Order: sequence, then C-alpha cells, then structure tokens
Amino acid sequence: MAKIKFKILIGIMALMLIVGMTACNSKEVGSGNKDKEIIAIDAIDREVKRPESMDRLGVTCQGGATHQLSILGASENIVAQTSMDGFPHLLKMYPRYKEVLDPGSFDEVNVEELLKVETDMVFVGIISIKGNELIEDAGIPTFTMFIGSAEIDTARREFENVGKILGNEKRANELIKYWDKKLEMVEKLVDKVPRDERKKVYYAGEEITSASSGKWGHSLIVGSGGINVTEEITKGARGSEISVEQVISWDPDVVVTQKRPQGIASIINDERIQDLDVIKNKEVYSFPIGGFWWDRPSPEAPLGFMWLAKTLYPEYTKGIDLKKETKEFYSTFYDYQLSDEEYESFF
Repeated sequence: MAKIKFKILIGIMALMLIVGMTACNSKEVGSGNKDKEIIAIDAIDREVKRPESMDRLGVTCQGGATHQLSILGASENIVAQTSMDGFPHLLKMYPRYKEVLDPGSFDEVNVEELLKVETDMVFVGIISIKGNELIEDAGIPTFTMFIGSAEIDTARREFENVGKILGNEKRANELIKYWDKKLEMVEKLVDKVPRDERKKVYYAGEEITSASSGKWGHSLIVGSGGINVTEEITKGARGSEISVEQVISWDPDVVVTQKRPQGIASIINDERIQDLDVIKNKEVYSFPIGGFWWDRPSPEAPLGFMWLAKTLYPEYTKGIDLKKETKEFYSTFYDYQLSDEEYESFF
C-alpha cells in the first residue's frame, strides 16, 4: 500500500510539473507576453517604458527620426510629423507622409494637434526641451532622439533602442550590422592613403564663415579619411561662426556643405576667398540627399561616408560602386527599387 501511495504521489507531482511547464510556455508566446514590460534608453539616458499601444506615433524633430521609424517598420503608424517637403524622394517612397498632420516642430509644437490625433508616443529632439515638456505635460509619452547630435556609437545605440521601443529589434540589428560592415569597408580603403596625401576638409554651413562640423561632422570627415580643419575650433559644438581670415589660414583642400536650394553658389562666389586654391580648383561640393541628408546621423549615413571617401580619394576607392551600394540599401531597408534616374537626382 505504501508503494502504491508513493507511486500515486510521484504521478501527481509529474503531472503538476507538466502543467506548470505548459502554462509557462503559453505565457511566453501567447497573450501573456503583452504584460512583459519593455524599456528602452533614449538620448537623454531616460528609461522609457513602451506604452500599451504604439499604433499612433508622432515626430516633432527633423533629424533622421522619420527615416528611422520608416526603416524600422513603423511608417504606417506615423499620424503626426513635421513636414517632409524637403525630402522629395522620401515622400515618393511613402506618399502617405504628404497627408500626415503637421504638429509643428521642436519648441514650436502644437500639442492640441497631437492630442487630436491621439498619439500614443511622440519622438522628439534632444534640443527642444521646452516643446518636449509641453507634450509630456499633456500626458503623451515621449522618446528623445539625438538628431544631429549623434556620433557613430550613439547612433548605433539609438537604432537599437528605437528598435526595442517599436518592437522590431531584428530590423534594428540588421541596420547596425550594415553600418559596421560598410564603415569598416570605407576605413580599410582610406587607410591606404599616405599621410602626406590626406586632404584638409572644411565642412561649412550656408556661408563660408559658418562652420557646421561638430561631433558628427568630425566623425564623418575623419571616417572618410580626411583631416578636419575645424577639430580644434568647434570643440564638439554643432556649429559656430568663424572669420574669413580663419578659413584662409586653414587653406582647406576641399569644402563640403549640406545641399540646399542655393546649392554651393554662395561659397563659390564669395569674393573674399577667391584666392584660395579650393575655389580655383573647384573643390567645393554639396552632400547628396537621398531619403535624408547623407551628411547627417540617419540610417543612410554610411552612403555619405562612401560618397565623401570617393570624392576625396577617387584613386583609392575604386572598389566602391556607389550606385550599386545605394540601390542595395534602398532595396534592403526601404523595400524600394531605385531607378538610375532617381539615383542621379540625389546629386
């Protein structure tokens, strides 16, 4: 009798163990998984909890936030964002962005508009403290983005955390691996450039006296094999005003600037610098614009590194087929087949 009772007890315990394991497994993959708290770290080192719903998202910064959300699979969830009119190819790939509500940007944000479309979370810029507080005071969770303040490592970290908050870490990891692979490729090629052939690069703003280097600009120039002439003057700032005399003393080999409606004309035609070799040799260039500016920390940034490396050192970077690289990026991350004509329009 004792043996029988012992066997029954063992059987009951085994059954309870099986039931318990089944319950645990069903909770892991079933509806119970929704209760798992997801926390990501934003640009100001806050632990941000993912809201119950992420169906309706807002963007109030003009950094690469919209492009990150698009590539990380949230394009259909954006219900409010600053105007994307400056990025015609992005609008071509995502035509619904033309109709999305514009709630303003940065500190000039209209919270009532965000409330009207019932946003679950708003992706905001690191520089707009006042506007961000207004959104949070209205009860809308925010996630702060680095926008133009990122460096290579912080951009990677942002992709990881945005992927986490959106529930698409797989895609974020694919993007990070792409960055690692392509930046390593560029580094290996420009490492072959002898020190005495390295070019001095000045990253200018709209005018020759407006330096726009900062941390990201420095990473972009150095990572493409150039020598950043503003490294000591900007001290990590996003930009600063300098004198014409300072530019002349630097005597840059190449000037690059962000592509704007006036292009590079304001720099090329500046009478104060006509004696510089960089003007005489026509070594003034504007960065391309694809889905976003290639000279900014956004998902497409490795294409900007490739372009600058090829611009500075065409003989050492013949191994980079920029058209092929660009088309592959668009096919992989935007699921878009870029035509030759569309590619040429970036330049």
